[in-house]
Amino acid sequence: MAQKKKCVSSHRHGHGNLASRKTPNKKKSIVNTKKTNIIGDEEATQKFKVIRIYLQEEIMMEILRRLPMRSLLRFKCVWKSLIDDPYFRRTHYIHNKDDQNSQKILTMERLFMKDEAFNFYTCSLSTLEDKQKLDWPSSCKPNIARIFCSCDGLVLILVSSGGYNEELVLWNPSTRESILLPHPEFPVRTCVCGLEYDATSEDYKILAINLNAADSFYTSIELLSLKSGSWRRIGYPTSIKPMPVCGFRDCGMDYLAFLHGAFHWLGMSRSGYYTTVSFNISNEMYGEVPLLEQMFGVSPRYYTIDHGVSVLRGMLCFYSTHNHWTEGRIGTFKLWIMKDYGVRESWTKLIEIRDTNLFHSARPKYMFADCQVLLQYKGKRCFNSKFTTSRGPFEFCPKCNITKHGIVYAESFVSPNSLT
Repeated sequence: MAQKKKCVSSHRHGHGNLASRKTPNKKKSIVNTKKTNIIGDEEATQKFKVIRIYLQEEIMMEILRRLPMRSLLRFKCVWKSLIDDPYFRRTHYIHNKDDQNSQKILTMERLFMKDEAFNFYTCSLSTLEDKQKLDWPSSCKPNIARIFCSCDGLVLILVSSGGYNEELVLWNPSTRESILLPHPEFPVRTCVCGLEYDATSEDYKILAINLNAADSFYTSIELLSLKSGSWRRIGYPTSIKPMPVCGFRDCGMDYLAFLHGAFHWLGMSRSGYYTTVSFNISNEMYGEVPLLEQMFGVSPRYYTIDHGVSVLRGMLCFYSTHNHWTEGRIGTFKLWIMKDYGVRESWTKLIEIRDTNLFHSARPKYMFADCQVLLQYKGKRCFNSKFTTSRGPFEFCPKCNITKHGIVYAESFVSPNSLT
């Protein structure tokens, strides 16, 4: 067969006449062989093309999956069909969510003597120079606004123009897409909310709970399933009371901490000990995560002004801020982490900061790879706040603006319009 191919090749170059004259009967055989090879080559070529196209798509998807969102959005018109694919959007987020370069910090800042009451700004957590102003995601002109939490690149925010005129908005700051969510039975501005994805039902769920109620009987807790588009009232466990209200209006948790399929917040048992309440969003069962007595054991000379739970790098955390009455109002911030979830003895104090500027509170927002923690400080002017780390300053906000809220989120292509 190899010799015949050589003959055919020679014939193509004008050296086949001699062979054809000597063996005229072989010409047909050679021609037939040539045709057979062409058919076989075409089939092999088609198979190769299919494999090559498949490999190219897989390789291209793997390459694009590793690119930052800014690069992909710049060429979205070229890769639109791939970027719009739900599988690609999900895998792109999973691949980049733990990369510090894809981590963004979103702040809501208030401007005085301006037509715009609030502005949103975002910048990369690794390079603070690329700060960008974002368009307001709602048509409402608010005098109250609040950032609750983030999940899969989606941000849950509240805007209100006063009274009962509230809007609950689900927003993707990276793609600038947003939707208006249905309003729960109770005012959202009195609640703490959490947003998370339930893998069991393949649905995003929002839990809103009023932690400032005087008793569990009056505690409102509602659950929204984005697929159903409606809120449901959920009973609060009678064995646990909400945490006592602190002396400041906005004291308490910014959001409900989510870990191991459940939202977490602070509560108090009927017997008087503090605990962490958990609520599983799949089976809707309550639980408790124990705290250490010394986490709340404070001298009478101190005044507790803030406390809550959060999640940092997959670990449940407890934080608290106290003021010392006899030492020039020095604020003390403590951060505890639970190394083994549910194991009471695994609580470990990670950070303790004493600062005269820490008059109101400090709340953890993010933990870097080197265990440095990003904190949002609220000082003597409690309506303003600044960002710092457990080791030093972290400046990126314009000093002329008043920072109200801030969160860290990972960029994603997840569209809020596709979830309802």
